[in-house]
Amino acid sequence: MACSFEKLVLYLDKQLDIDGQLEVLNHIDECDVCQDAVYQIRRDRDSNLFIRRPYKLEKIPVD
Repeated sequence: MACSFEKLVLYLDKQLDIDGQLEVLNHIDECDVCQDAVYQIRRDRDSNLFIRRPYKLEKIPVD
């Protein structure tokens, strides 16, 4: 398998059949770039890693 961002996303979305999953897993095993991409995608999708901060509205005085 050649590097394919689309296949990595399909894999993470669980939209590949078993053969497609195995193909991606074997590729990830050998490709550092795709390993990093999978890590980045998973990290970006994990809402628990985001710090939620409430907006603080400040009133600006009008002269």
